[in-house]
Amino acid sequence: MRFFGAFEAGISAGGTVDDLVGDWTDDATVARDRALEMIRLMHFLAGPIVAAGVVLAKPEPVVAIASSLYFLVLLLIRWLVPRDYQAGVMALVDMALIGLAASAGPTSWMALLVPLGATMTIGWLVSRTATWILWATGLMAMSLAALSASPAGGGVALLTLAATMAALNFNNLRILGESRHSILRVTDLIDSLPVIVWESDPGGEVLNRVIGRVESVTGYTPSQWLAMTVGQRVHPDDVERYRNDRSTAENVDVPVVSEVRLRRVDGSHVVVREVIRLVHAGDSRYLRGVTLDVADEAAARVAVDRLAAVVDNQSDPLVVVAPRSSIDEEPTVLHMNPAFARLADVGVSPESGGDLWTVAPWLPRSVRADLDDLVVTGRASDRDDLSVATPRGTRNYDFEIVPLPDGSAAIQFTDVTDRRHAIELIRHQAFHDPLTALPNRTLLFDRLSQAIAATSRDHSNVGLLLLDLNQFKEINDTLGHAYGDQLLTTIGSRLALMVRPQDTVARLGGDEFAMVVGGATEAQMDEIAQRVTDEIHRAVNLGGVEVEVSASIGGAVAPTHGDDPHLLLQRADVAMYDAKRSGQAYRLYVPDDDRHSVDRLTLMGEIKGLLGGELRVWFQPKVDLRTGLVSGLEALARWQHPRMGLLGPGQFIELCELSGAISELTFRVLDISLAAMAQWPGQRVSVNVPARNLYDRTLPDVVSQKLSDNGVESARLMLEITESEIMEDHRTVVEVLEELHEIGVGVSIDDFGTGFSSLTHLRRLPIHEIKIDQSFVSGMLDNENDYMIARSIIDLAHNLGHRVVAEGIEDTATLTLLRELGCDVGQGYLFARPGPIGRIRNQVDAGPALDSAGALLWRVR
Repeated sequence: MRFFGAFEAGISAGGTVDDLVGDWTDDATVARDRALEMIRLMHFLAGPIVAAGVVLAKPEPVVAIASSLYFLVLLLIRWLVPRDYQAGVMALVDMALIGLAASAGPTSWMALLVPLGATMTIGWLVSRTATWILWATGLMAMSLAALSASPAGGGVALLTLAATMAALNFNNLRILGESRHSILRVTDLIDSLPVIVWESDPGGEVLNRVIGRVESVTGYTPSQWLAMTVGQRVHPDDVERYRNDRSTAENVDVPVVSEVRLRRVDGSHVVVREVIRLVHAGDSRYLRGVTLDVADEAAARVAVDRLAAVVDNQSDPLVVVAPRSSIDEEPTVLHMNPAFARLADVGVSPESGGDLWTVAPWLPRSVRADLDDLVVTGRASDRDDLSVATPRGTRNYDFEIVPLPDGSAAIQFTDVTDRRHAIELIRHQAFHDPLTALPNRTLLFDRLSQAIAATSRDHSNVGLLLLDLNQFKEINDTLGHAYGDQLLTTIGSRLALMVRPQDTVARLGGDEFAMVVGGATEAQMDEIAQRVTDEIHRAVNLGGVEVEVSASIGGAVAPTHGDDPHLLLQRADVAMYDAKRSGQAYRLYVPDDDRHSVDRLTLMGEIKGLLGGELRVWFQPKVDLRTGLVSGLEALARWQHPRMGLLGPGQFIELCELSGAISELTFRVLDISLAAMAQWPGQRVSVNVPARNLYDRTLPDVVSQKLSDNGVESARLMLEITESEIMEDHRTVVEVLEELHEIGVGVSIDDFGTGFSSLTHLRRLPIHEIKIDQSFVSGMLDNENDYMIARSIIDLAHNLGHRVVAEGIEDTATLTLLRELGCDVGQGYLFARPGPIGRIRNQVDAGPALDSAGALLWRVR
């Protein structure tokens, strides 16, 4: 059957001579080729014997010659006829020889019927057309032989032969045709699939037959593929395993599946899957295999394995649930990665099955709702930052539910606990002071904004306190920064304990703190500031040292002092620095004390005009209280502002200090004053000098040069310095004052009594004059303390050998009292208001300000 089935595939339904072999395709079986080759070989081997037998059967010259030519004709066919046509032509010659031999007699004719039939079957190996040609040729030869031999009943035998052989041909050609079409359908089916079908002998290295897509899979032709051994066809790393699989298939009666890499003609390799089994055909055994190209499947499998490895090795939990037809159906777990298994505390994961709610009953209700929504809508969903109490503890997760192509759903968990903590830490650091953990300026501003917004809704107030520690720098420098930080932390903790939960205590930086108090009135702010003062003043133990600190506190109330957070902070800051300058613990914002208005800022930008041509210098006389004569003048700066009119020094001196223009202003006033004295022989002038100039070692040289330029003697110049500016015993200041003294310039201590100068410090300074601050002079009639201070200053100055000047004399009673106390010089509105040099000179030239009894002679203008 194997042989018969093998050559059946080559039979064609054509009807031309070319179809004798033309219907055989490239996949013609080895068995067919072997059968045809056997026919050719038998003709050459048996030809001489057959020819000799014919001659013996009919020893006639014609027969002998024809029989001898038979073998010669076979040789000519071998040499001249194409190989594919040789079997058919030989069969025709056989028919002629059989007819010739059959003509010897009835016995021969009958005996040769069987060889005639066998010769006719050669057509079955070729085609339907060849079969009928041979049938017709055989009948013709046997008819001629019958007529020649004249056998009795030869006609009946010939008819019987024709009918029998025709019936046999029809039957066999039908059977072969059906088999052929069946085989062709199988072949077409195989050719339509990406497979190769092969056969080989058990243990054989090469293939016996191959059909299918050899070229498309490997690039080799079928003939090349048949000639290749296993080692040549298969990847070197797979050869041993492939041979083992073939060996297994030879010893079992079930198919063996082997996946290997086959070599391609370009040197690359393709992944295939082979199904190999042992086939029995009678006494023969052979291996039959089907090779399927699974390169895409292998690549997909590698991608799936890679993805599975990623999923299983990722730190984020993931679980896949089976498709659900309705929300009433419980979700079944198809797969969970190890991270989810650890999270659910269910041991090793993979395909575990089971109800998701049983496996993970701790899943939030929102996730369950999203899974049900997925069944209804098919939409993906996600949840951010859900707090979940798992068997491993409470953590925060982002959830994402993703529908998969097969209807299942994946639930991805992303642990954001650390991220959340980091965000909270960053947010805390962004809005809190790292040292005290109190809110910082940014958070204070936000809460102050909210509190102010609430005042407009509730028609209430909100108070703001700003405080600055007074002794912090000394403590920090003395004990070190570590103890300074400890002090700040302690003060911050105390302040935080004082307020309600809805209030805010913040550290703004350095030693500055702030407090927002909701609903506080101005009166309540006074009480709160006092409590804060008392709390801060409590001693703090720093490394075994008990220290006490105080604070300067400024307050502002919204909406009274402003309904904008920036404005309220600024005004509380103004109040705090007013408290610090005045030496008070607390000051509430007072608009009149605010030196940080927009007009003030604008004025600072216009200082260039002051230093240009807008500076005016006015003078005020100083009167000797014993003689009534003018003993000198004080130069006072004025600003003739083009928009604001004439401005006094209180409106621009501090601005000059802040802008750095104070030194230039001082020297311009000095120039103008000395120029005026050059026109007023014998008159003396006092000029105020700021502290910044006292630290300039070139000041004595500059003053000397200006005296020389204006032709004014040095004894006629007095430089006034406020007491607060020389409180520190700075060596440079002392040396500068000594050099001024050496060139003959006098030095006067202005506003004496408001600072903290020591007697030792005063004795070291080369001063000539002390001026009692006008705050004591104006209050000495009504205030016993002011009177005692003024008298003490006069006695002290006289004991040190200095002249005493009283500022701010505005009435005769004060004048009389100062004369009684022995004050040397007086200055104030009682004698003359400051004015231009011309008006003051006219007044001085009019005569003494006092008579010998101390009565006022001048009329104040």
